[in-house]
Amino acid sequence: MNVQVKKVYRNYYLNIISALFKKLGLPQLIDHLVPVDPQCQTRVSDAVQAIIYNMFDGRQALVHVERWAQEIDLEKLIRPGLHPSWLNDDALARHLDRLYEAGIHNVISTCLIHIYRKEGLSLRAFHADTTDKTVYGAYESVSSEALRITHGYNRHHRWQKQIGFGLIGNEDGIPFYGDVHDGNLPDKTWNPEVLSHVHEQLKQAKMEDEWIYVADSAAMTKDTLAQTKAANAFLITRGPSSLRIVKRALAEADSPHIPWSDPFTLAERNGATYRVWETSSTYEGHPVRLIVVESSALDQRKGKTLEKERTKEAELLREEQAHWERHPFSCREDAEQALASLKTSLRPRFHQVKAAVEEIVRPKKRRGRPKKGAEPEMETRYLLRLDVEFDQNAWEQARRKASRFVLVTTVPEEWKGQQMDAQEILKLYKGQISVEMNFAFLKDPFFTDEIYVKKPERVAVLGYLFLLALAIYRVFQRRVRQFITPEHPLKGPGGRKLTRPTGQAIFQLFQYVNVVLLELPDGRIQRSLDRSLTPEQRRILQGLGLDESIYV
Repeated sequence: MNVQVKKVYRNYYLNIISALFKKLGLPQLIDHLVPVDPQCQTRVSDAVQAIIYNMFDGRQALVHVERWAQEIDLEKLIRPGLHPSWLNDDALARHLDRLYEAGIHNVISTCLIHIYRKEGLSLRAFHADTTDKTVYGAYESVSSEALRITHGYNRHHRWQKQIGFGLIGNEDGIPFYGDVHDGNLPDKTWNPEVLSHVHEQLKQAKMEDEWIYVADSAAMTKDTLAQTKAANAFLITRGPSSLRIVKRALAEADSPHIPWSDPFTLAERNGATYRVWETSSTYEGHPVRLIVVESSALDQRKGKTLEKERTKEAELLREEQAHWERHPFSCREDAEQALASLKTSLRPRFHQVKAAVEEIVRPKKRRGRPKKGAEPEMETRYLLRLDVEFDQNAWEQARRKASRFVLVTTVPEEWKGQQMDAQEILKLYKGQISVEMNFAFLKDPFFTDEIYVKKPERVAVLGYLFLLALAIYRVFQRRVRQFITPEHPLKGPGGRKLTRPTGQAIFQLFQYVNVVLLELPDGRIQRSLDRSLTPEQRRILQGLGLDESIYV
C-alpha cells in the first residue's frame, strides 16, 4: 500500500481556538452582520479568522498572511475549499474596509453580547479601564470621523503616537464592551461617555437589570456619578486623595475610637490582610459611602517615596548636627536663642531630636607659637548638641497611613438580597486586576505587535479584532479553569502543578502537536496526528467538549 506524506502542519493549539470560535457561532454571525458579494472568493469571517489565528500564532498581524496561510491546515482551521492565495494583502484590506463601513464597533459589540449569552456570563459587576498602544505609521484619511491617531503621553509619561483602548469586562476579564478611541482622550471624559454606551448595549441585549460599574479614581467626577445613575448602575471607585471628603475620612480614621473591622484576607494564601471602616458623605449632591481600607501590603510607589523621605531627613539632620558643632557661640543667650529657633524649625517625621546647649571650656586660640612655660588662656563657648534617634513608632504609623486608601461607592448596603458591606465592596474593587490583565494581553508582543496598515480606519478595525481575540482567549481560559481545581490540578510544562492556568500555559502543552496530511493510493486525503495525545492534552480537550476530530 503506497501512502505518501503530502504535508505536515504544526497546528498545535490553533485548532482549539478555531473549534471554540466555531462553537460560539461567530463565523455565521459575522457574515450575517457584514455580507459580502457572492462572487467574492472569501467571506469576511474568513479574513477575521485568519487575522485572529495569525495573532494567536505569535505573528505580526497582516504581515505575510498569505505565506503564513500556506504553512497551516487552512481548510481544517477555517473552512474546506479555502486557498491560501485568496488571503492576499488586497483581499484582507478590502475586508477590513468592509468591516469599517458596516460599523466595526457595532459588529464587535454584537459579537461580545452573543458570547455573553452563549456562555451564560454574569452581568452583576463590570470593571472598566483604559490603556494606550503605540503606533508608528504616517496615517492619512479623508474622513473627519476616522480614528484620530495623535501624539500624547502614555501611562509612563512618554511622548508617543498612540491610539486608546477602552475595556469593560466581568470578573473573569471577558470583555462585554470595548472601544478603540482617539489617542489623547482623557479617562474623565471616557467614563461618563462609555456608561451611556454600555447602558444602550444592555438594552440591546434585553438585559436591563441593575449593575455595578467598577473603575479607578478618574471615575470620581460629577458627570460620571450622574451618568451612572442614568445607566441604572452603581459606582465603585477609588477616591482621589485630593478630594475633600476623602481627606476628611482619612483624618477621622486616625481617631482612637474608630471601630475598625477585624483583619481579613481576600486571597487564598499569602495575600495581604485588610481592615476596613465605613462612613458616609455627599459629593456633588449624590449620597456616597466612604470605605477606608488599611492594607498590610504597602503600595510599592508609596513605600519608595517614604523611604526616600526618611533617608533625606536623616541626611539633613546629620548636616544640621555638623553645622552647629562647627559654629559655637560666645554667650549663652545667643545659644539659647538659636536653640529656641532650631526647635521651632525642626519638625522631623521619622526621628526624635533632643537639642540642648552645652558649655565647654577650652584653650583660647592665639596667633603664633605660645611662649615657653606660659599658661594657656582659657575661654568658654556654648555648643548646640543634637541627639538624633530613629523613631520606629512614627515610622510604622507613617507606613500604616500610607497603606490606607478610600473607596467611594453608591452601592446600597443591601442589593439583590445580598449584604454589600465594606468587605464585599473591597472584594469587588480588587477585581480590577482582571481588566489590567487584559491590557497585558493587548500589549503583549506575542499576540499584538506593531500595526502595519496605511489608513486610520484599518487601524481601528484591527484594534477591534484585537479585542475580539482577547474575548476568545478569556473564554478559553475560563472554560479550562472550570474543571481544573486545587484537588485536581493540571500538570503543566516542567511538571508544575497548575490550579489556575493561564491560556498561554495551556497553549504550551499543545506546542508539539503536529498533523500529517497523507495521500492514499486512491487519491483521498487523510489527516493523522504524528503522535498520540498525552493524558493532560486529552483531559483539556474533553473538558472543553472536544476530541481529536478537531485535528483529523
